[in-house]
Amino acid sequence: MRRHCLAVLPGHLILPPLLLLLQLLPLQAEIAYRTPLASNRILFESSESSAAAPPSTNANSNIATSSSARRCPQLQRYHKMLKDIDDVEDLYVDVPVRIAFEERQKKRFLLNLNISTPLTILFSAPVGRKMYYNQTANVLRPAAVAPGIDTAVGSLVLPCALRGHYDLFVQARQSGALKVEAIAKHPQQNWPLLNSTHRISIRTQNRVRKRQMIVKWEHSKFDYHAMHYCLVIQRIVGTNEPPNYSNFCEAVNAYVEQSPRSFAMAATSCSTENNLLSLIWSTPAKHERRLNPRHNLHIVCTGKRRQQTLRRLLPKSNYRLDLYGVHQNRQNLTMLLGSTQVSFNRTHPTVLRQQALSLLKIDGQHGAQIYSFKVPDTATTPAYMRHLLLPCFGSEIRVRLLRQRKEIAKTDAFYCPTYIRQTGVKAGERYLMRFEPSNEDETLRAQKVLVALSSEPLFRDLPELPSNITVFNVRTRCNRATIAWNGSPDERALSYCIIVFNLPQRNRSVVDYTNYCMDFTPKRVMQQKNFVWVGCREKQKSPDNIETETILNLIPGSSYLVYVTANLSLGKPLPYQTLTLHMASQCLDGSHETYY
Repeated sequence: MRRHCLAVLPGHLILPPLLLLLQLLPLQAEIAYRTPLASNRILFESSESSAAAPPSTNANSNIATSSSARRCPQLQRYHKMLKDIDDVEDLYVDVPVRIAFEERQKKRFLLNLNISTPLTILFSAPVGRKMYYNQTANVLRPAAVAPGIDTAVGSLVLPCALRGHYDLFVQARQSGALKVEAIAKHPQQNWPLLNSTHRISIRTQNRVRKRQMIVKWEHSKFDYHAMHYCLVIQRIVGTNEPPNYSNFCEAVNAYVEQSPRSFAMAATSCSTENNLLSLIWSTPAKHERRLNPRHNLHIVCTGKRRQQTLRRLLPKSNYRLDLYGVHQNRQNLTMLLGSTQVSFNRTHPTVLRQQALSLLKIDGQHGAQIYSFKVPDTATTPAYMRHLLLPCFGSEIRVRLLRQRKEIAKTDAFYCPTYIRQTGVKAGERYLMRFEPSNEDETLRAQKVLVALSSEPLFRDLPELPSNITVFNVRTRCNRATIAWNGSPDERALSYCIIVFNLPQRNRSVVDYTNYCMDFTPKRVMQQKNFVWVGCREKQKSPDNIETETILNLIPGSSYLVYVTANLSLGKPLPYQTLTLHMASQCLDGSHETYY
């Protein structure tokens, strides 16, 4: 009986030669099948001519891909198309290809890109097409180009084609000549509005303890109903300036290259949801997005939302924010809308200046906001500090004064101009002023407040208001009303202005129309909505220091909101508490009066 010779290798199984040969044949066929048909990398710069080949040409990735093909139906379909379509043609950027097609003939085009760029593929005749990226199951679904001259239905546009290998499978729908051309630009890049000046402001709020940053921006002025947004976040390392990307594709390319391993794993994934391009373009918008602290570049797309919370930022770092718009009605055309640089550090309270009327926001987290002020370093230590507070919209707020995190003074809830006298202060000491609404209902309305500080008995540019700033309704007739108020104790030259606004007959509170922070100069007041009348006169001398004024030409049945302001010759006016007048709807004769 004839014996077979066995091949024996150390550490391997013993196999008959025939069986070993049968197993080597498919392996050789697979290696030959995996070898690229042509090396047609498109070079845009001579320095990149020696760049490495795409990951798909690597032998290790070939083995991984062949093993994953057994478990991935999408990859099996891709391999089946490779086997069925043996007619292959190289495709180069900006080099048109003209080929004669028979009806329903299939052809495969190979395209390699060495940089990320917008890509448009034009067909001169209607065809069926399917496009794959990097020899994986990632089938691309690019937008269609509008038909035109030498452009047929079915032409494609990729707003940002990443660097790598592209397989384009084409099937002719009719016999004839076909022209295929790949162009490295977006078909809408000549949109006239792109050359217009268009910048929108970007606002940020730091929450360093939580390592969070809230980014907000305005609506785009260009087709805001069709504009989506993407944020490019760059961390500035050391003194090096971050790179200025000329377009969004360059930022995407740098974003992919900083973690090639993770993106390569996503690219070879069987799930179509893990498409490499979809990781950037099609990721659902979230209210919060966590950033990888090991990376210096991040891209976050927010859809139509104009606010994004970023988490896991590094304290004591500087970040550059570039906001790009993505036009949904122009094949995802991208444009730079605005840029800003942010220092992510603990925000110190805003410092208040003396003898200046400052408009402050008090709509911070939970409706509370903190500001800082410093007692001036003078030779004579001041015995007190005076604070003038004017809640803008008549909302009830409280104020707490803090020194070294200890509360030293607290006010009751107030809703009209109020003075606070702080005694026992020392020169050079710093204090904090904390504003907060009196209750939860006031949180929405308490938004702004006017604040003035002084270590002197009087404010230089502001009149002095009396302790009682109430305006009284003395008497009303059919079409007139007489009002009175306490005169100012200020001995400087002073005048008063009476301003009347029409109060709409709606089911809204009078407080909704009150605004102590408006500009009370006569020219500005007359431009306000619902303005009726304004009159100014000099201060009158009276033994009881009571001022009176009669308002004429009022309409019966109407309601009015009355302001009384005290004015210096140089400076800003200050308002008294507002007064509401309700005129009687019926008047029997001219002598009919109502007393209060």
